[in-house]
Amino acid sequence: MIRGVKKLCEYLESISCPISESTIYRLLREDKIPYSKPSTRVLLFNLDEIDQWIKGDVS
Repeated sequence: MIRGVKKLCEYLESISCPISESTIYRLLREDKIPYSKPSTRVLLFNLDEIDQWIKGDVS
């Protein structure tokens, strides 16, 4: 589990799948990327879900 869009960008870059922060925010608005929001201004990303999403197993 990682916290925040910046950390997600760093993770995606490390696995050779770079996505910009602005694109991630657009995907969040469109509800097209798995995430959880336990409280205001806190975004959490489960790396297993992100990996599945990248492979196309999660919509």
